[in-house]
Order: sequence, then C-alpha cells, then structure tokens
Amino acid sequence: MDSQKELPKGYMGRILEIDLGKKQFRYIDMEPDLALRFFGGRGIGAALLFRHFEELHTQGDYKDPFMEVEGLSPDNVVIIATSPATGTRMPASGRFHMNFKSPLSEGLGSSDSGGFWGVQLKHAGVDVLRIVGRAETPTYLVLDKDGVTFHDAAPLAGLSTEKTSELLLQELPKGSRVLSIGEAGKQMVRFAGVISERGRALGRSGGGAVWGSKNLHAVAVVPDPSIKIETADPEMLDIKNRESATFKAKMMLDVGKLTRKESHYGILSSLGSLGLLGMVNNHGQLSHNNMQNNAHDKDNIAKVNGEALRNHKDIAAPGTPTVEVKKGTCFNCPVACKRETTVLDEKGEYVDSGEGPEFETVTLMGANLSIYDLPLITKANYAANRFGMDTVSLGSTIASFFELYTYCRDKQNLSEQERSFMEEVRPFVNEVGEPVFGNSEVLLPLVDMIGNRRGIGFYLGEGSYRFCSRYGHPEFSMTVKQQELPAYDPRGSFSQGLSYEMSNRGGCHLEGGYMAAQAYAGGYGEWPADRTEGTPLILKNASLRNTIYDVIGSCVYTSFSIGLDDYAKLLNAITGLNLNAGELQRLGHRVFTLERLFNVRCGKGPQDDWLPRRFFTDPITVDGGERVCDEEAFRRMHGEYYDAMGWDAEGVPTEEVLHKLKLGDFISFLTEKRS
Repeated sequence: MDSQKELPKGYMGRILEIDLGKKQFRYIDMEPDLALRFFGGRGIGAALLFRHFEELHTQGDYKDPFMEVEGLSPDNVVIIATSPATGTRMPASGRFHMNFKSPLSEGLGSSDSGGFWGVQLKHAGVDVLRIVGRAETPTYLVLDKDGVTFHDAAPLAGLSTEKTSELLLQELPKGSRVLSIGEAGKQMVRFAGVISERGRALGRSGGGAVWGSKNLHAVAVVPDPSIKIETADPEMLDIKNRESATFKAKMMLDVGKLTRKESHYGILSSLGSLGLLGMVNNHGQLSHNNMQNNAHDKDNIAKVNGEALRNHKDIAAPGTPTVEVKKGTCFNCPVACKRETTVLDEKGEYVDSGEGPEFETVTLMGANLSIYDLPLITKANYAANRFGMDTVSLGSTIASFFELYTYCRDKQNLSEQERSFMEEVRPFVNEVGEPVFGNSEVLLPLVDMIGNRRGIGFYLGEGSYRFCSRYGHPEFSMTVKQQELPAYDPRGSFSQGLSYEMSNRGGCHLEGGYMAAQAYAGGYGEWPADRTEGTPLILKNASLRNTIYDVIGSCVYTSFSIGLDDYAKLLNAITGLNLNAGELQRLGHRVFTLERLFNVRCGKGPQDDWLPRRFFTDPITVDGGERVCDEEAFRRMHGEYYDAMGWDAEGVPTEEVLHKLKLGDFISFLTEKRS
C-alpha cells in the first residue's frame, strides 16, 4: 500500500487551507504519500495536526508548541477530513472527522460525525479542510468549487445551531449543508461541539470551543452536481450486482443482530441507539448518580429505554407529555438508527421537535442523574444540540455538580474552597432549586446556564475536572485525560475500563476500542466482562479496528456485521488498491500510535492512563456479587497493552515501532521530547 506513488481513486485530490486572520485560502494537492500512509478521516487528520505543530516549531515561534500552544490559542488548527470512501456506495459512508488540540484535555482533540456534510464537501472538490489563524470579527465561510468567501457573522449573533443553518440555507443553493457552533462554542464552553442537520455532532473534545476561539461560527458547503467521486471498480460497488462487495456487505448487515432490518427485529433499526440501554443495564454497566453505582430500578429503566421511545404515545400516562418518533438516517445507511422526535404537551399539542435523543444522551443527561422523564430528557437534548454541546460531557459535568453539592450540603466544617462553592451556588439554589440527583426541575435551567456561561454555569462550562478541582474535589470528576466518561461503568466491563484509559482523546468508549458490547452482543466475539487475562491483546485489536473505521469513514454500528476483509474489498473497489485485513490493521496501528505520540509531545504520560479512584475502591453489584476494578490487575494490563502496541514502559512509542509503522519521519520529535 505504501509504495504506490499515484493518488488512488476516491480522492478529490485537494486540501483546502483557510487562513481566517488573513482572509485567504489556497488549494494544496493531496500528496500520494499522505494518502497512502494515512488514508483519510482520522488518519489524515492526525497527520496534518502533528504536521501543523511541527511547522510552528520550525518557524521558531515556540520552543515547544505541543506544550505551549493551548487548545483555545489562535495558533491551534482545525482539520476536517473525509475518506476516499466518503460519499460512495460503501454502506454508511457519510462520515468525516475533525482534529485539533483539545481545550478540554490539552491533548489530542478528535471527533467524528455522520450525516451529509462530508459528502457535499467532496462534491465541492475537496478532501480536507485545514483552518488556521483567528478572524478579527465573528465570521462564517461558504465553500464551493471555486473557493471560499468570508462573511460577517453578525447576523448569526445569538442564534442556535439550528437557526444558523436555517438562515444560511435560505440563501444557498439546494443541497448545501452547514456546520455551525451555537452559543456554547461562542462562549468557549470547553466541551462545545460543532453541529450539522439539527443533531449530527462533531461532539467530543471541545472542537466547538476551538471554533469559537477562532471567531469561526459556521462553514457552509455548496456542492456541484458535475463533480463526481471517481471509483476504481463501479461494478463491484453496484448493489444490484450480486457478486459485488456492496451487495455482500448489505447481506451481512441484514443478518447482524444489531443491524438487520426492523422486520427481523434488528435492535438499531427497531429502536435506534437507545435500544442498547436495556442491554447495558441488564449487564450491570449503566452508570448511575455520577457513576457512584449501577442501582437503577427496572421500572425506571422501562421509562427511558428504546422500547419506551418507540412506543411512548402508547405507554405514557394519560394527561402527561409524550414523544412521537420517526426514523432518520445518514448518507447511504441501510441501518437507519437515527431518530427524529417531536414532544407534545399534556393536551397532545406541539411543543418542540429535533433529532434524538441517543443512548449516551439519555443515560448521561437522564439515568445517571436519576432522571427518568423521557420528554424532559428529549427537550434537554434539543437544547444541548442548539447550544452546540457534547451531551456526554454535559451530562457528566452536571452529575459531578450534583454530587459535589450533596457532599458539601451534608458536610460539617467545610473547607475554604467548599464554603466558596456553597456561596457561588446559593443564587442557583434560591432561584431554581437544589442540584441533587432526581431533581428534574433543574435540568433545563442548567443546560441554559452552561450554554450561556451564566452564573454557576460559567464554571460548569469548564468541564467537570476543572469545575471540581476549583472547589478541591477532582475525585468527583469522572474523566480520563480530563474528558468525561460515557455511559458504561468500567466496573461492569474491565475491558471497557482499559479502553477508557488508553483512548488517545481521553474518556471515550469508541476511539480506544468499543469493548462493553463484547460482553453481551451475541455473535460478536463475547469476552467476559470481569476478565483481565488476555484483555490487553483483545483491546489492542479493538483499538485498531475502531481506528480503522474512523480512518475509512465507516460507522461503528455497521462494523458489528461487516468484517475487515470485507471492508478491504469495498475499499479496493473504491481506490484500486490491493488492501486486506492485515494492511488495515497496520493502518490503524500507525494512526493510533501517531496520536499517542502527539499526546506524549503534549506532556501526557502513564499517569494520565488511569480511571478515577472510585472504580478501584467503591464496589458495585454485578451478577449478584460485588465488583471493583483491581488496581494491580489494571497496572499489569497497562504494561501488557503498552508492550503489545510497541510502546515502552512509560507508554512512549519506541523508535523500532515507529520505523515498523513507517513513521520514521516522526522520530526526531520523539527524541526532542525525551531530551
């Protein structure tokens, strides 16, 4: 794969570089070496992110830009990358990736999204955006086949992501798509995201705050119908051809437990991602009360699971708000896990509508707060999307607030920091109510206050780690690398816990390897949830697989049914390359290791590869017995994982593995860090 010197098919062949401060842009030819080594999406994004900080070093502006340039600095960069598969007939090929230095972790910033925006970027003749500098005043961009126009974003002031898209699309040709930030991004909430199509989010790591720091409020893309995505073997991508790679992939999706059609009781097609909630709870993994325990009442779970959303009008008590639901989908996705919803009041009259909520949102902004009111959670989800906030970090930060308040309220002899907290939270308590688990009345006001960074919401907008540390209690922050953990309690799945620790972007159930489902998703290679022996090797493979999906622009859900060899056949039909599962594994290893090296340069080390203390000290009940993460077993797993990845005892990639992965040109930056 790495020896070919021509650009494969599927690429548009251009990187569009935009300098916001200078109001200039230029096209750069896609280098065959960049494409062949890093392919696309998360791979090319990581490479260009590293290269940007390398250039800052070469220019002499900083002695060590990896350490000195913070996430909200004008010298940070935003990379948005598609894959050669994006916009093709590969199933679920609408995904694209964004990289930056994270203002939340001050390490790797990485987020992935589906929908249609990335497809239309390619139909404007562009594979990758590289956005540098800072605009003097709020700005939005319009991209088409001829270039970029810079616009005053004053008319967008105070608008939600949804209203921003509506306003811009009124002035643009049919088929245009908009990425935008809401007030949370403009106010630089550290977990703000970037939104398209009402609820498709580049959610994690705080990319929306980076846009806000650059005065970049929206990027609209105008496709040209005459610009086509050229593929190497269209016949092998023709769904009507029963011998094609696409037809075979579709057949695999049709028999997969999660991905098969609704008529065959496929979980995602029938219930959306919320269909996972009941299974996760049944296996003792569903977080509760800021991950203090997993003790949900089954009747409460029945109010917010996938079945509840699907049938809400039928099961809601008479005279109470209800949620109506219909299916939605991303580009060329036969699974259709998305849900478009409408909230009706007690009289059945329209209240609001939008996308979602998804499984992670219902858990982190509902069950983990002991709130089991589906219409309320749905409205909170709409608000979070309109403000442009990652609902995982938002919900987890609110949970840390609830726990901190309860602790300080019930404690005698408060410290100075604790007294300061109680003083600062008093106006909220007087005006809204007590921020405690189960108090649903405070949820919507909190989303509003955080999105606007008003009152106590100003400090909550820093994320749970900085918020809790401000008042002397970082232990209430459920984070790894200062990014909030998703819905799965690691005491319910040790492999998922190790995945959280090793994820390069911090607390994440996907980028480090989606392991929780391995315990119960029958037919997908079950792995006992409490097993540690062999788990690092299993996780290594999962880490590389999930990296590959983000690199090639595929959805993790379709990957439950389509194997790497079959993905290779799809990619070969698109690009003309001769890939196989082994080549894809090496590609994933290369990208994951480069991300690790970026974090090493940013000052991250083995001390950052740990779960919060509570998971090692406070047991939960699983399968009728108490379970806690074993610290010594996890320490051993760290070493075994580092070794399996080709990293040294400190988790630093070795020169040997960098050469092996064709990352030899990055060795000098490893040497500089060590010196």
